[in-house]
Amino acid sequence: MGDKGGVKALLLQKVPALFVQGCVCHSIALCASNACTELPNSIEEVARRIYSYIMNSPKRLSEFAEFQKFTEVQPHKILHPSCTRWLSLEEVVKRILEQWPALTLYFTSAALEDGMATASEVLQELHNPITKMYFAFLSFILPAVNRLNLEFQATSLKIHRLHTSISSSFKGILSYFIKPEKLKNKDLTQISVSDPSSFISLGDIYRGAKTESIYLEHSAAIAKRDLEQFQIKTLNFYVTLSRQMLKRFLSNNLFSNLQLLEALDPVNVFQGKPKSLIPLAVKFPNIVDERVYEELNSEWRELTIGEIPALKDKRVSEPEKFWHAVSQERIGDSPRFPNLSNFMLNLMSLPHSSAAAERIFSLVTNIKTKNRSRLKTDTLNGLLHSKNLLQDVDCRTWQPTPKLIDKMNTKWVKSPAEVSQEVEDTQF
Repeated sequence: MGDKGGVKALLLQKVPALFVQGCVCHSIALCASNACTELPNSIEEVARRIYSYIMNSPKRLSEFAEFQKFTEVQPHKILHPSCTRWLSLEEVVKRILEQWPALTLYFTSAALEDGMATASEVLQELHNPITKMYFAFLSFILPAVNRLNLEFQATSLKIHRLHTSISSSFKGILSYFIKPEKLKNKDLTQISVSDPSSFISLGDIYRGAKTESIYLEHSAAIAKRDLEQFQIKTLNFYVTLSRQMLKRFLSNNLFSNLQLLEALDPVNVFQGKPKSLIPLAVKFPNIVDERVYEELNSEWRELTIGEIPALKDKRVSEPEKFWHAVSQERIGDSPRFPNLSNFMLNLMSLPHSSAAAERIFSLVTNIKTKNRSRLKTDTLNGLLHSKNLLQDVDCRTWQPTPKLIDKMNTKWVKSPAEVSQEVEDTQF
């Protein structure tokens, strides 16, 4: 994505009108990882030490299971915090909070019996209410980031929802630490997330119900200085997360382009939004010629204003089905919306993330293993297609369609002459 020597820069030299969009899921993960640097390193270190101490020893694992039974917590395993997948931290944090009573008792016993420094250090952190408040804060804020990430890992069309989802998430995060009057009736890109005069007072910043309950339970044992440090660091987390979201999503032309793509949503179509498609069309000169702008806009206005009985029951359906139905509308033998349907169907090829492509990489590594390293590309391609075909059906009852059988016969079944020639070539 570099502006000088990156693939993006080289492609833009060849195609100046190229539509460039980074992977939303990767961008969200980067936002979260940058924000987590504002919190003490000791929080992640505690999670790692707990995992290493218990999970790397069958004996300790068995002992920990006894403490789980005694404290009546679920017998779940402690999870390992990944170095690269920041969003997996949510499950790690939730699991440690769930196992907190058992962990406290276990490490109390381990510190006395084993006499190891690691056990004593972990126990000290477990007895520190501020540490538990940090874990509770992360269990509150990380799901808000994860929800956005998971939404755009879907394989179905989501490009038309990007603008709304990102705006909603960003505004929700701002509401935790920015004064309400600063958010009212304002363009999100114009809100200064670094201006202290816009912040709610430190004590009133929302950090989640669980964090608040832990504070109320242990308020007498928490030093004023430690509490202030916690409040400042969590505020810095919010500020950094907001800055990163502004930088990666809202402070460039991409955000306005995503707003234009909301025209793909059937709900917006029947609300007459937008009034004109030209601002969207000029962004994609490679798929719509300026000579048909007039026809394109006329078809859009006819669709948004006119009553088309065949489309009434498709108003709330998926964009793919809706725009396919629009392309099938006819006046006599001629398409009713030729320019509009072609333009919209082309726009639907825009990916909202690279998650779908990365799933293919994972499938390839599962199929082309060390023992099957000589698989040909055609064979690998066929196996991937077969897996995709059988995704939502029972492989024992699946039957190929006549079209697929015809394709197989014409593409993969070789004639006797071809087989004979291959044998001769191999012998030679």
